[in-house]
Amino acid sequence: MKGVARVIRAVLFDFDGTLADTLPLVYRSFREMWRGVDGRERSDEEILSLFGPPEEEIIRQRVPEEQLEASLEEYYSLYQKFHEEEVEQVPQMLQLLRDLKENGYQVGVVTGKGRRSAEISLAKLEMADLVDILVTGSDVRRYKPHPEGIQKALSQLGCSPEEGIYVGDSPGDVHAGLAAGVGTVGVRWFVGSDSRPFDPKPQLVAESVEVFQNWLTSRG
Repeated sequence: MKGVARVIRAVLFDFDGTLADTLPLVYRSFREMWRGVDGRERSDEEILSLFGPPEEEIIRQRVPEEQLEASLEEYYSLYQKFHEEEVEQVPQMLQLLRDLKENGYQVGVVTGKGRRSAEISLAKLEMADLVDILVTGSDVRRYKPHPEGIQKALSQLGCSPEEGIYVGDSPGDVHAGLAAGVGTVGVRWFVGSDSRPFDPKPQLVAESVEVFQNWLTSRG
């Protein structure tokens, strides 16, 4: 991607299922936490349907107040405990971020995750130093598919919507990107990515990092 004339200045990513195959970890952490709260088993699909708010808000809305603080701590303890077992560090993803930085792009993460879990994952996957801006579900009042998080990241990076793209694996990511006025890329490069069809369609559906890099280069 060297020497590309950058019509795009900012590349913003969703996190779960986009920069890392963390959805199995999220499902497991929620499932085990809730098992301790009420003994009921939740399916991956049931947990996925709750996505949008950060995990602390999901838990706050569904756990009795007297169990809230203990449940929050249990979730984060499980998330940290199972991270290395459930989430593989993918060298290709690290290289993608390095390539973007080396070619002058500003790199952001705009995720519905809470800040605490996002920072755990970025640190464990050695991505923290490769990200210029992190906007989480803990940092906004309106969650995806609302564009607030993307707008906040662009503002802090000093970029216009025309200079940005948003890369994610869910229909909500595409809706948020379109609402923010940025280019949109849907990815399907992890087995654990959100499998719901993109509707509306993003500008690109990338099933590999190479397809995305080639597309980005062609925008120069």
